[in-house]
Amino acid sequence: MLSLDQSGIIVMRQNASAATPSGATAGILILVAAAMGAIDLAIAAIYWNLPLDRILRSVARWFVDVRTMAPLAAAMAGAVVQLAMMLLMILGALPLGRLLESERASLRIAMLGALYGGAFYIFQFHILLPLFHPLPDLGLRWELACFADYALLLGPCALTLVHLLAWPSPTHRGHTVVAPA
Repeated sequence: MLSLDQSGIIVMRQNASAATPSGATAGILILVAAAMGAIDLAIAAIYWNLPLDRILRSVARWFVDVRTMAPLAAAMAGAVVQLAMMLLMILGALPLGRLLESERASLRIAMLGALYGGAFYIFQFHILLPLFHPLPDLGLRWELACFADYALLLGPCALTLVHLLAWPSPTHRGHTVVAPA
């Protein structure tokens, strides 16, 4: 099971015969976060009918002044910010992993994923990001589209990953440190 220990280290409990290297688990987390970020960015690019680099520069504006940056550097900063947000979303789903421990977890993943995705959307866009940069009002249609993206795609995706990485084996015995939190 993937979880946080008392010192804030991500720990994966595993079957000794089917040990997953910590680097592989971290790689999977990053790969899935990148895929989730790509889905989110593609939805924004399609919705706004804008090139991806422009969407990425807009994401970078949440934390840096892109007016002083070259367009490529600003787009790269946006990609890093997007990846960080999706990693935060996955790591935030870790405590929900215990609620998914059953053979019939798919319904729970769908329901909890929608709730978690919607809650994370509200946290990200209405609590966290406004602390760093005032966000423009982009209209109710965009707000609903973005909320649906988080509730119907990103939240269930994050919980599915947590479930797949945390599925306890019948002979579960040890712990392996995965990455610092």
